[in-house]
Amino acid sequence: MNKTLQTFGLVSMCMAAPLIAQDVVQDAVEAATEAAEAAAAAPPAVVQIQRPAQELVYSPNPELIDFSTLQARPDDYPPEAWVADEEGSVYYSLAVDAEGDVTDCTVLETSGSELLDAKTCEIALARAQFRPAIDRDGSRMAGEHRDHQVWTKREPEFPGTATINVEYTLTAMGKATDCEVIEVSGEISQGMRRTMEEEPCPGINRPAQAPFRDANGNPVSKRVNLSIIVVVSDLEE
Repeated sequence: MNKTLQTFGLVSMCMAAPLIAQDVVQDAVEAATEAAEAAAAAPPAVVQIQRPAQELVYSPNPELIDFSTLQARPDDYPPEAWVADEEGSVYYSLAVDAEGDVTDCTVLETSGSELLDAKTCEIALARAQFRPAIDRDGSRMAGEHRDHQVWTKREPEFPGTATINVEYTLTAMGKATDCEVIEVSGEISQGMRRTMEEEPCPGINRPAQAPFRDANGNPVSKRVNLSIIVVVSDLEE
């Protein structure tokens, strides 16, 4: 009797084992499926990248951000200095604080004109922008910047009414030759007069240019008369 019951119990346990294992596997599959679905539905994780702080490198002098800010514009020329034909170079020093702002301007070598010296410092104080100097510990500090400004009068090519009349031959080879200056009169700047002396006719001292051509496309020589009349007048108010 006992042996029969023991045998029956062993058989029952053997039959139940596959069913239990199957249930465990089924539960694991369902758990994995639920986890995958939850992960797919969740918003993507935001990855934050920690960037190292930018180190300030040792720089004993302030760094000018834009060099053009220290250059005088044509309309910066002081009117009184212009009328007085004052020109020259100003050498100066700028005091720059730890924020990169210009706090003072000192003329080291004068241009010979108080007006030009003063205008140079006025421009620097109003427009210059710097990155401040950096000490060996990486801290911003005050510093000095030295520079110079050249003041030279510049006029329009034609300050007033003027006439230019020249004549030349443009050969079939594209060379300008036989230049003849017929008239140069009126108000013409010194720079334009120097240009006229060096090259009175267009292309006279330059490489060959495109020649004239006849109806059949063949290069031909032509005589060219160039006349320029400049009329300068005040704007109507």
